[in-house]
Amino acid sequence: MKQSLLSVENISRHYRLPRRRLLDRQPVLTAVDGASFQLQRGETLGVVGESGSGKSTLAKMVMAFERPDQGRVLFDGSDINELSAAALKQIRRHFQMVFQDPFGSLDPRRKVGWSIAEPLRAMATDDLSQINDRISATLQQVGLQARDADKYPHEFSGGQRQRIAIARAIITHPALLVADEAVSALDVSVQAQILNLLMDLKQELGLGILFISHDLAVVASICDRILVMRNGRIIETGPTAQVLTNPAHEYTGTLLVAAQI
Repeated sequence: MKQSLLSVENISRHYRLPRRRLLDRQPVLTAVDGASFQLQRGETLGVVGESGSGKSTLAKMVMAFERPDQGRVLFDGSDINELSAAALKQIRRHFQMVFQDPFGSLDPRRKVGWSIAEPLRAMATDDLSQINDRISATLQQVGLQARDADKYPHEFSGGQRQRIAIARAIITHPALLVADEAVSALDVSVQAQILNLLMDLKQELGLGILFISHDLAVVASICDRILVMRNGRIIETGPTAQVLTNPAHEYTGTLLVAAQI
């Protein structure tokens, strides 16, 4: 059987909340509850759900920013939470993330070329003399110009800054891209441009994309399969056309009505 690029096996994540009173039992929030799914190379899997459904916590565990309380996250067959710090640092170049707010993830004091090259410097696996060439090529790959490397984040529009964030994510030539609400802060016309860019990069680089959004219409426009989350649980998953035309869960139907699909 063909090995999945990403395999998430029954992962859960709980957070202990502050006690309201000294002698009260400490409450526990279940952010993700027994989530399992697989993502293949070259596939786009959409994760959709309302705010608080567990989408972003799921993304953090996929990226090894947080460790699940139970279950496993396998990237290309390796359990990322069982790797040594050095091994995780090396494998991390193969899975990268794009966040919702590109301006917040770029250092305003640094030129964007410096920020784009940050993953390469952190991994210390590339010849520093070749980094400038990689920066130029990657900027052009996302629809910007090589000379943009010498500008600062505030000199760009929101859509251009998201292109810069995507450039930083793909400069390591990853196999998996996790996009967490990557277009939700953009105007509709700019959203379409960024979505088209992601699809072009998927084809060009053979990326697997985990695309996380609260907007089912956006997810439906680019994803091969859809996974619906509610209250930390995956309540439905299937091919995009199947979920859109014949939802198995009432909540999914509510999302479809809200998205006017």
